[in-house]
Amino acid sequence: MKRLNKSLILALVGASLLSAGFSGARADGIKYADLEKKIILDKAPATPEGGAVGSYAPALEKVMPAVVTIFSSKTVTRERNPQQEELFRRMFPDIPEDFFERQGEGEGGREEGLGSGVIVSDDGYILTNNHVVGDADEIKVTLPSDRKKEYEAKVVGADPQTDVALIKIDAKNLPHVAIGDSSNLKIGDVVLAVGNPLGLEQTATIGIISAVGRSDVNIIEQGYENFIQTDAAINRGNSGGALVDASGRLIGIPTAIQSNFSGGNIGIGFAIPSNMALNIVQRLLDGGGVVKRGFLGVFLRDLDNNMARALGQESTDGVLVAEVGEKTPAEAAGMKPGDLIVGYAGKPVENMQQLRLDISNTAPGSEVNFEIVRKGKKTDLKVKLGDLEDNHLAENGPGHRPGAGKDSDIIEGVVVDDLDEDTRTSLQLDDSIEGVLVKSVKDDAAAAEAGLRPGMVITQIDQTDVATVAEARKIVSGFKGEVLLIQVYLSGRRDILAVPLKE
Repeated sequence: MKRLNKSLILALVGASLLSAGFSGARADGIKYADLEKKIILDKAPATPEGGAVGSYAPALEKVMPAVVTIFSSKTVTRERNPQQEELFRRMFPDIPEDFFERQGEGEGGREEGLGSGVIVSDDGYILTNNHVVGDADEIKVTLPSDRKKEYEAKVVGADPQTDVALIKIDAKNLPHVAIGDSSNLKIGDVVLAVGNPLGLEQTATIGIISAVGRSDVNIIEQGYENFIQTDAAINRGNSGGALVDASGRLIGIPTAIQSNFSGGNIGIGFAIPSNMALNIVQRLLDGGGVVKRGFLGVFLRDLDNNMARALGQESTDGVLVAEVGEKTPAEAAGMKPGDLIVGYAGKPVENMQQLRLDISNTAPGSEVNFEIVRKGKKTDLKVKLGDLEDNHLAENGPGHRPGAGKDSDIIEGVVVDDLDEDTRTSLQLDDSIEGVLVKSVKDDAAAAEAGLRPGMVITQIDQTDVATVAEARKIVSGFKGEVLLIQVYLSGRRDILAVPLKE
C-alpha cells in the first residue's frame, strides 16, 4: 500500500505483497520469440469516429473469458522485538529468563492477497502485476469458465521497478486476449476495465483515457512509470486485470488508484501500457528472468524557468546534468556538470523522468547519441551505456564521497568563506572538492528561495570552477545575465541552482 498521506493505494485486496527485490527466476527457459508466436497482436488504430455504439458487450465478450482471479499467499516471519520484550519483563517479572529465547523467531502466519490477471496465450501464460505475485510463495488461479478448479501458478518473471509479472499455469486451449498498440491511444478514447474488484469476479467498468505518459505519480518507489490514466472505475482487486479499448483489445494492465482516505475509486486510476508490459516480458524472458537496464552515471535535474533563462533556453525542455559520477559511462564519454541534455537517440528530451525511462529501456552496452548544449553551443556525445545492476551508483547516485579566508558577501544575502583544513575535516570533504563555503544565507534572499543553504560548498559559478572567494567575486562581478547558475556540493552530492539576480 502507498502511504495515506499521498493517497496512492495499490488496487489489491488483502495484504499488499510488495517485492523489494524479486527478479523473477525464469521458470521454463522459454524465449520471448516463442511466446510471441502464441499471443495475438493487433496494432490497428481504434475504431474511427462516427456512429453511435449501443453496447460494448461484443468487446467484453472477447476479453472477459481471459481475465482470471489470482490468489497469492506468503509466510510472514515473526521477528523478536527487544523493546516489547523489555516491557513484558517489567510487567511480568516472573517470566523465565529464557522465555523469549525459546519463543525465538519463526513463522508468524500467512498473508493472503487477491488480484487479477490476463491470459495472453492459449497454453496458460498470464500477464499481471508484480505486487500481486512477486513476493508470494504460493499462487492459485481460477478461470471464469470453471471457478471451482484452482490451478497452481509459477512465476516466469517479475520486475518490481515496473510492477509487471508473467506467470504460467498448466493448461491448454485457453481463451486469450488480443493485445493492442498502446502508442495509438488518445485522450478521450473509450476504455473498459475488467477484473475482480473487492472480490467481485468478472466486473466490467467503462471510462475514457484521461491522460497518457503519466510519470510523476510516484506509485513505484525508485521505479519506472509511464502510466495510462483513466476514469474507468478501478478498485482493490483490479490489479493485474485488463484495460481494453472499445474493440476488446488489451491496451493496459490496471495497477493503482489515487484515492481519498476511504481507499475507494474517485475516478483516477493508472494502468501500465500494453507496449511497456510486453517490452518488460520480452526482456525478462530473454534476460534470464532479470530486466537489464542501461546506466549513464549522472545526477540530473529538470529545468525551471530561472534555470532555462540562465542557460539561454526558450523553454524548460531538456535535462541538466548536475553531477557526473567517477568511472561511469558519462565520464568516459566526456559529459560534464552543466551540460544540458536536449536529445537522446534522435528523440527530443523533455524531462528527467522521460530520459530516465528511455535510458532504462536501452540495453547495456548500447552506444547512444546524446545531444547536449554546453555553454550555449550544441554538440553530440556518443555514450556506451553501462549496466544498471552492476553499478553501485544506481542506488546511491553519482555522489559517493562521505558527506581560511575572509567572509565575503558575493551576491545579495549570501556570505561565503574560503575553505581551510578545519572546515574540510568538519565537513568530511574529499581533497578533490574545491570551492567556497556558504556561511550564511538570508531567509528572504533570492538565493535561499533557489535552494542555497549554509554548509554547502559552491564549486562552480556560471559553469566556471571556483576555488577561492576572490575567484567567486570576480566571476559574479563580470556576470551580465539575469539568472546565475551555481553548482554546489553537500553530503556527497552535487546540484545546480539557478539564482535570479534581477527582477
